[in-house]
Amino acid sequence: MPASTMSAPAPYPSRRKDTHTAPSTATTPATTVPGPPRKLRVAVVGSGLAGLTVAHLLSSLHAENGQGEQGIEVELFEKAHKLGMDAASLSVTCPCQKCAQESGRGLGDPDHEHVEGRMDVPMRSFFPEYYPNLVRLYRSIGVKFHDADNTLSCFNVTFGSPSSPSSSPKPRDFNVEDPYLSSRSYKVSADHTITLPDLPPLSLLNPYPFGRRLLGYYRIARDYVRMLAVSKEFMTQGNMMEIGKPVSEWGNGHQVSLREFLVQGGYSNDFSAFFVPLFACVCTCSFERMMDYPACVVLEYVARCMPFGRMQFVSSGVQEVTENLSRNIGTIHYNTMVEKIIEEEEETEGGYPIVLVDSFGVRRSYDHVVFATQANQAAATLAGQMSSTKPLPKPFVTSRDKDYDAANFGLMEDHDRTDPVTPRNPVLETVDKKHPFYSQIKTLAKFPYERTQVVCHTDTSFLPKDPGAWRLLNIAKAVNADILASPHMSDDEPEEDDVLLACSGSNNERRELVNRKHKRRPMTRSSSVSSTSSQHSSSSDHSSRSSSSSYTTASQSHNSAMATHIMNNTASSLGSTTKFLQTTNPIFQPRPDTVISSAWFERAVVNPASMKAVDELNELMDEQAERVLSSEGTPGKSSKAMSDRVWFVGSYAYPGIPLLEGCVVSAVQVMERIMGSERAHALAPATTASQESFLKLDEPMRARRMRRQKGGEEASEEGEEESASALYFRTSWRDTLQDEKIWLEQEKEQASKLGASRTSVSKKSSAVGAWTDNVYVEMAWMLLLYLAAIVQWWMVFVIESVGFDGSRWAMA
Repeated sequence: MPASTMSAPAPYPSRRKDTHTAPSTATTPATTVPGPPRKLRVAVVGSGLAGLTVAHLLSSLHAENGQGEQGIEVELFEKAHKLGMDAASLSVTCPCQKCAQESGRGLGDPDHEHVEGRMDVPMRSFFPEYYPNLVRLYRSIGVKFHDADNTLSCFNVTFGSPSSPSSSPKPRDFNVEDPYLSSRSYKVSADHTITLPDLPPLSLLNPYPFGRRLLGYYRIARDYVRMLAVSKEFMTQGNMMEIGKPVSEWGNGHQVSLREFLVQGGYSNDFSAFFVPLFACVCTCSFERMMDYPACVVLEYVARCMPFGRMQFVSSGVQEVTENLSRNIGTIHYNTMVEKIIEEEEETEGGYPIVLVDSFGVRRSYDHVVFATQANQAAATLAGQMSSTKPLPKPFVTSRDKDYDAANFGLMEDHDRTDPVTPRNPVLETVDKKHPFYSQIKTLAKFPYERTQVVCHTDTSFLPKDPGAWRLLNIAKAVNADILASPHMSDDEPEEDDVLLACSGSNNERRELVNRKHKRRPMTRSSSVSSTSSQHSSSSDHSSRSSSSSYTTASQSHNSAMATHIMNNTASSLGSTTKFLQTTNPIFQPRPDTVISSAWFERAVVNPASMKAVDELNELMDEQAERVLSSEGTPGKSSKAMSDRVWFVGSYAYPGIPLLEGCVVSAVQVMERIMGSERAHALAPATTASQESFLKLDEPMRARRMRRQKGGEEASEEGEEESASALYFRTSWRDTLQDEKIWLEQEKEQASKLGASRTSVSKKSSAVGAWTDNVYVEMAWMLLLYLAAIVQWWMVFVIESVGFDGSRWAMA
């Protein structure tokens, strides 16, 4: 294929070709290769983690069952100037005097220590217990990661009243209150750290604040243990999809929402004020969207990660991840947007059935195309509507890398709007039902998204006023936010029950109020936006937008949780003089002079409809693979149907919270579908590949998946074919425990080959860290460790009450 070097900057030019084909209306010439099948050509659209993973894995497959040459020629398309997973990340500009003078930025700060490193945008932390495949991938490419203490601070923000009902408060008219909950970590064993809340100072003259806080902590602890016990029991029994339902309703397909689970389960308002903002930050969404989440999706995360899980961070940043994953990818096209897919006009033997057209009008032909974009973007491309959509604002940065090009970045004023311009899902009515991709477009349109802003800055007004209360993760919400996103009768004024619900402390009273609201008028999506959000939103149109629509905006909404991460706590290279902060979903904007960067993202969210869409999408792709396989080598259109050769990967295509784990799992599944449908090519991992490569490490898991696919292992009790979600929630924890044992055996085998001692492998670095699959034994062990932590907790309280420093025993 004729190609010329692009003028756009390439972040890693020494390791790859950065190409762009000259405009042409001709397609890649088809050739007939006698003898063995020709090498497959696969295009991957999008270079986030899902795209990089599937491109990396496909590039690792070789012909002749792994004994031949590379079996797939992979080309990766990225619309930005660098790989998508790292596109918004940035290097820190050091404010010290020496660096400032060397770069011509003035005198600099003579008292500031030298700092260096990069800030990952958005922050990508993970719990190994929930991300076993991500951990396996990182290990296989030599990426190191480290843990951090799970400390947090939760506080309210009060805003000034607007001058009129239709106006907004002044941008900086707010007050940060003292934390209503903050926590520190206590080390109780070599492998376990317990996080416990901080007690306020005890005043004998006014003991009420201390007593009120202590009572609140008791309610949180009681509900936390109860939720853990229920979640772990349902998970280990494989009944997570039935959680929150009476036994008589099991198997009816209905999913209890998180709102229903919390209200009907009698969870206290103190617990909800801690739990809901925390998971709104995990899922990066507003409270309205959080309450629509099926309870089984959220509680599986709880059961896996709590109480002993610890957040992990890639030690050198995700740039290392993108470098290592892209090393074996043949061609990467930067600054190239794929606009549409058309069918090869001339059917020739051995030709390529799919023609991909980019924004330059260049046509390229492939055997398969993998979309690693968001579902809405994939749908727009398939519908041929990508050219008519407007993307989110380009990232804004003040900290500039050496290859900085102003054309690749946007302006700050483009980021200050509450509702930035964004692509929309294709309107199905405008897509002909005879369209070759109609089924895929219809399914992809069911995945909802929420826009979110991530700002890197140094404005410490985003933290509690007392620096002693600053934690790794600082979560804020508007003081009058409706965390349960209660349904309303009217968008204009809150009804009486809403006011009572916000103030009530009794569980029975809260359940009665919610049930009364549901009985009087069924909850409708169009009325689910809270009154506080509509009062403070900068756009009345935004506040009345339906929460079930394809798009909503979490950032700059007062009914969202704002998470501020102190980057210095996880990257020692950033020093301690200046606090480098990253805020997700800001409910107010930082001072302009403190802004380092700003970027907008779209995050997939989960509701019952999107859960069904995951099952539909996986069923569609399974059927595609079967059709390609059944027609392999058979003349006729069916063997070349382009709709059967388009695949989808991403966090949204996974039956859990849309996180990095879903990117890896969906990429592995699509790789296996392509392998299975192209059996004539005899694709397999190279026999010469390292035993530490992902495909080698994954071989036992793949064998299990193949047995399950053939119906030879762990069939459902009813004997019926299960959906992807049902299979996942029934088997995921059991699989994870098996994976843990496999990993330990692999480590032992690798250590014996190297002549190393097995003791050099720590249990702490394992994917799960669970030593028992009995939930009751685990809960008993948890309570013993918590008792040990409480002893330290009380000792620290006594020490600090008399004016001494207890930070030696309590890690913040």
